Amino acid sequence: MEHLKDSDDVQRSELLKELRARNYIPDSSEKDYLGAIWVEFKKARAQKLGQLEEQYHGIPREEIPWNPVVDLERCTGCGACVKFCQKGVYTLDEKARVTNPYRCVVSCTGCAKVCPEEAISFPSLVSLRDEMKSLRKKYGIISS
Repeated sequence: MEHLKDSDDVQRSELLKELRARNYIPDSSEKDYLGAIWVEFKKARAQKLGQLEEQYHGIPREEIPWNPVVDLERCTGCGACVKFCQKGVYTLDEKARVTNPYRCVVSCTGCAKVCPEEAISFPSLVSLRDEMKSLRKKYGIISS
């Protein structure tokens, strides 16, 4: 847990190194074993950092490429998006900023609709659909 501020890749590498040092893991099982341990590690890390490890239909929310993007050139800082979003995705300084992107409800675009300057955009629903299909396969939620 001393590497909490490191990237996921660094943390995963350190975790695997520690697992190998303390356990015998057959090469054929290493990927599955690390995957299972990684899921538990992320839960413990999130709890230690006071964060929630959120999932969407069994998929870690952080792997789903769905969050708003604010065009700071167009944003006037009116705060309509902040008032609309009950999930706390935005903070408002002089302009709206996406500070909690993984709290965004997957496929919700309500904040973009209330923005008078049309300064908020999202990925296309088609790309979301395709990515979700890939993630469902990855997590064994669908087989084909």
